[in-house]
Amino acid sequence: MHIIHFCGALKGGPISAIAEWIHQQVAAGWQVALVYSPARDPVETFRDYLPAEIELIPLDVHRDIDPASDVAAIRRLTKWLKHRKPDIIHLHSSKAGAIGRIAARFAGIPAIYSTHAVAFLRTDVSLPTRAMFFAVEWLLGLVGTVTVACSASELAAMRLIPGRKMVIPNGIDLTSLPQPTPRQDHEGLNIVLCGRITAQKNPELACAIAEASPPDWRWTWLGGGDLEDSVRVRGRISVTGWLPRSEAMARLTAADVAVHTSNWEGMPIAILEAMAMGLPVVATDVVGNRDLVIQKKTGFIGRSKSELLEGLRALAASTALRREMGTAARLRVITEFNQEDLARRWAALYARLVKY
Repeated sequence: MHIIHFCGALKGGPISAIAEWIHQQVAAGWQVALVYSPARDPVETFRDYLPAEIELIPLDVHRDIDPASDVAAIRRLTKWLKHRKPDIIHLHSSKAGAIGRIAARFAGIPAIYSTHAVAFLRTDVSLPTRAMFFAVEWLLGLVGTVTVACSASELAAMRLIPGRKMVIPNGIDLTSLPQPTPRQDHEGLNIVLCGRITAQKNPELACAIAEASPPDWRWTWLGGGDLEDSVRVRGRISVTGWLPRSEAMARLTAADVAVHTSNWEGMPIAILEAMAMGLPVVATDVVGNRDLVIQKKTGFIGRSKSELLEGLRALAASTALRREMGTAARLRVITEFNQEDLARRWAALYARLVKY
């Protein structure tokens, strides 16, 4: 099978999820290529995640709606698809989903659209802008593409969008992660946050919680982004910037708790990886997060700073509780979010669409 993946922005969760699929597909002997936007993701920021043999195709796509450049991108992608004739194109995130669905329709290529958090759930834009995003998703739902939500709560949020929709959750390749090691007793709490430091991840709330926490709680943010300077200047959370994956995993292994303060999500890879490493997770009660964190079993879900702090205090007070919740979190990933099992569902969907 010849598969093209197309993503407008790869940093953070998207590259982790896409890389999981690509490795599985290359291992199965399929021909795979990735269309990416050099304007948003220079090759050096993601190349190490991917197999050496896949083809990388640059296509400049900007985050904001820009009719002239978006139409140009549709024309270029349509021409390229007609020339290459892949069996299927797999689209990731809203902007690539919009451009790719139109191009695939013009080229007569079957397409899958993976949402990775739909744009109309964003809380960093005005209500009219969110309404416009919803209208675009609604219209594109008429194109005939299969839309795959990455969590049940995201699918519920898309219930009014027309077209074929289904859920295949994000997963983790457990063989690519280091084995969790028993965490030693120590004073305080070692807390880690992971991912892009942008409005989506709500660094303001993270900083507020950190500033209200005891001085022996150590906070580290693994990642970087547009708002990282605002986190650094607050001083309570140490920001590492983007690290090699092996180093990021080592930092995660050494932590006691993962915190995720996002405003909106699809299904965050950062939480899945933390759970796979045996960490309890304290997270905001939003789409995606609530599909992963089971209240008082694998961590704590909260709607406010006080609720999230209450969960952290409970974990700080009991090493046994951290171990119990971390063990339950890892078991949940093994049984429900193992990429090896989910890859079979993706392969079946691809085969159904291209009539293999």
